[in-house]
Amino acid sequence: MPEIVWEGNRKEWGLPHDGEPLHENAVRIKTAGNVFRDSIPYGIPPMLICFLAVFLKAFLNREPPIDPVFFLPALVIGMTVALPLHELMHAICYPKHAVVWVGLCLRKVAAYAISFCPITRRRYVIMSLAPSLLGIIPLISFILIPVSFKPLLTFCIVSAFTGLISPCPDYMDIIAVMRQTNKDNMIQAANDGLYKY
Repeated sequence: MPEIVWEGNRKEWGLPHDGEPLHENAVRIKTAGNVFRDSIPYGIPPMLICFLAVFLKAFLNREPPIDPVFFLPALVIGMTVALPLHELMHAICYPKHAVVWVGLCLRKVAAYAISFCPITRRRYVIMSLAPSLLGIIPLISFILIPVSFKPLLTFCIVSAFTGLISPCPDYMDIIAVMRQTNKDNMIQAANDGLYKY
């Protein structure tokens, strides 16, 4: 497991760390200019899948599977737990010798996990997709749990939504990396973006 450094809440968004020097042949990977705005389309398919699960469960059981009373507590708990856990899921995917900084910027409702350790393209994709498990597992639970457990179902579907939609910027970066690199490339993060060599 890599060395994970928890930085807590940062008042300003931005990384104070200098990374490992970039490889002499490193080339910057073109990514979105406005990450939050440009990643919105990547959240539509997971959102539709979650809505479909709710609709089918309600249709098959002839009653709503969600209890609105539990929606707000589920959202608050889900977001409180999901932000740091999402970043921790990224962090544990790095190699043992890597250092990964993990933290939050509550003012911007954002979190980060950054390591300047070069990784293979395959590991980069796995690292980027790892947080989606925080949505996949609750979605499967939502599908399997009987409709009589409405409070639990509400927590599951809210967790599914947040767990599958929060990795939108990661999905977008995966597409950029897959389009602009080949399977033999190494991927390295820097303070100004992603590089390949």
